Amino acid sequence: MTRPKAILIVSGMLVIVGMLISFSQSETEVNDLVTSQQDLPAGAPMNVTKILDPAQNKDGVYSIQISDFKNGDTVSASVVDPNGDSIITRSITKSPFQENFTISSNGTYELKIQNTAREEMQVLGIIGYYPKGPALIDLASIIILIIGLSGLAIGMMYFIKRRGKV
Repeated sequence: MTRPKAILIVSGMLVIVGMLISFSQSETEVNDLVTSQQDLPAGAPMNVTKILDPAQNKDGVYSIQISDFKNGDTVSASVVDPNGDSIITRSITKSPFQENFTISSNGTYELKIQNTAREEMQVLGIIGYYPKGPALIDLASIIILIIGLSGLAIGMMYFIKRRGKV
């Protein structure tokens, strides 16, 4: 005879393990990014820096988000490599904006943002490694969660069914 309590306990543990794996994976991805948020007066600059290594990942990404963006507002952005060379220069006219770049050498990469609008705006700048595609551990955490949640549903059905017979 099936024991609904055992099914519920094992399934609950599987759900917790799946959530922990998923949480640790998302923490790893967030740690690969540096963010800075500031209120930028008109004409004011801001910088966001991150040490990047092409041996870890050759794909970099930067993103700019303006929380109070109005049509016609612009900010200028440039990504500077460790040699001091500007590898990307853009005039940003939409929010959010994201673009990838290639990490060519080890060192500090800098995202330089300049408010070219006439008003103060709140700007969030992000720079870091572009997240890699799903890994085997991502798939494992999803499978563990699905099995655990299915087990919880089955255990609850058995539990309710047994309660009805008593």
